[in-house]
Amino acid sequence: MPPGHFQPPLTTSPVVTWDARAGIMWGVADQHEPEPGSNLPDKSRPADIVDAEVVDGDLVAAPTPAKPAQPADDEEFRQFQEFQKFQRYREWQQAQGGDLAVPPPTGAQPAEQPKKPWWKTALGLLRYKFVRRLIYLLVLLLLLNYAYDYYFGSSNSSSDTSSSGQPPVRPQPRKAPTPEDALFDIYNLLRGDDPALACGLFDATGENGFAVAHQAPDCATAAQRVHDQITDRNAYANPKLGYDAIDATGREAVVHGCRIQVAGGPRLGSLKLTQQQDGGWAISAYALQSSTCP
Repeated sequence: MPPGHFQPPLTTSPVVTWDARAGIMWGVADQHEPEPGSNLPDKSRPADIVDAEVVDGDLVAAPTPAKPAQPADDEEFRQFQEFQKFQRYREWQQAQGGDLAVPPPTGAQPAEQPKKPWWKTALGLLRYKFVRRLIYLLVLLLLLNYAYDYYFGSSNSSSDTSSSGQPPVRPQPRKAPTPEDALFDIYNLLRGDDPALACGLFDATGENGFAVAHQAPDCATAAQRVHDQITDRNAYANPKLGYDAIDATGREAVVHGCRIQVAGGPRLGSLKLTQQQDGGWAISAYALQSSTCP
């Protein structure tokens, strides 16, 4: 050592062992405790020595969160955005309490609406007042036509049957209680809407004579021809009988047409009536002119 240089005395540095360190740490911990308790380690017992070994090695880096993969192209990205929008729409619709509406697949054509039935289209026209009024008018006309046919009948039914070539239907026999009633019945039926009903007052022989006298193929056609000549139905239904217009002998009676006053239509010929087994009278013969009249 050079002269004049002061050298401090060498001191030995105290060696701090693991036991001393542990005691210091426990002492620090004891200072922070508000009150010593039974759970504190016993200071009279030496602390266990823990060998700490430092391991050299590379630090393991924490995994970074994976980023969502980007779509491969623009079309996939657009479809991805549409899917996200649909997901948000579904969540909103569920929150509102509505049913989920499944959208049609991308690029698919919308389903064609089924065609409405024809009767629904027809019922839709009833919304218009003009159409309803036409229907009311049509129904009213049909009801009036039905009522007219029901109460007044058709005057051309007998002639249509005869002209069609089919055999005429013989009317239901109508037997009069007296010869006078038979005369009034024939005039009344001939002026009615169905003059063929007058043929029910004749028997088979009388029907043939009535048709021949009026130059008709059958009784119904002859009755229609007489009906067409009537101009006043009410007057024709009330002929005036003379005191000698009817001659009755036993079960037969003759009505002289020339002794009857008729208005509103043609005068009928003479009638021969025969009393039937049931007591009624039927016209058994007919002639336009009577030889007994002057």
